[in-house]
Amino acid sequence: MWEAESRITDAELEIMRALWASEEPMTLAQLKSVLAERHGWSGDTTKTLLRRLCEKGAVGQEKRKVYCYRPLVARDQLGRYHTQKLIDKLYAGSAKAMVAALVEHEQLDARDVGELRDYFLELWEKEGK
Repeated sequence: MWEAESRITDAELEIMRALWASEEPMTLAQLKSVLAERHGWSGDTTKTLLRRLCEKGAVGQEKRKVYCYRPLVARDQLGRYHTQKLIDKLYAGSAKAMVAALVEHEQLDARDVGELRDYFLELWEKEGK
């Protein structure tokens, strides 16, 4: 497990989202602009959260003309970690129980279930099952 995954706060996640959305590393000025527009954050807030993410090893910085920042953890990596924590915490480690709860509480409709079924069938065919 990547140790910092469990320590990224919701506010820090907003910085990560901005970095993931960019195809290139971003400067502090670019991040400040994006986050001020999205959340009304001051530049100091953005700078503080970015520093914390660098300290946690979630964001890397490189010196160009100015410092540029890039994510060191992929969105899907963080998603997998949090999904597993949710399954462990609420469904005793059973992904099946989580999916059943989603269907039961109408979070997944018949179309979603059909798409999941097709997805799993495709996976099993690739594995030769």
